[in-house]
Amino acid sequence: MDSRPLVKEDLPFFKKMILSSPRWLKEEGLTGNESEYELETYMKTYDQTGGEWLIWGLNGEKIGATYLVYAAPSNGKPWLGTLLVDPEKRNQGHAREILAECCRKVETLSSVLFSSAPVLNQDWILFLNRNGFEQIGLEKDESGKEYIKFAKTVSPA
Repeated sequence: MDSRPLVKEDLPFFKKMILSSPRWLKEEGLTGNESEYELETYMKTYDQTGGEWLIWGLNGEKIGATYLVYAAPSNGKPWLGTLLVDPEKRNQGHAREILAECCRKVETLSSVLFSSAPVLNQDWILFLNRNGFEQIGLEKDESGKEYIKFAKTVSPA
């Protein structure tokens, strides 16, 4: 599995993934009807977090996308913000493989990769638990929405 920064030409692929992820769309405040310009604008809102949007592929074929933060403003540590897989490639182990590659990308920066999930998003919570993340706490955002914080040991930094 390889990765590279997401570029404008990847936006139709990105849109395909988000259209098949209604819970993610709702969480991010998107409708799925956004133009490429609006998607780019949305993605740029994350610029201040110290991460990057990545496209993941296998044998030249696009498989998924992540938003991986290398040093979050909150704690200076790596965070997995988003992991999306092409709907035609789901349930084939690709998300697990992408997650493993994300861990390899950050292992020289920290011994831990963090993530979070809305308390009501059982699918994401179960995915994180099944892939070695442990719940480490609860937090609320500015609007009062509750999230579970997770941490996964990746290797000694």
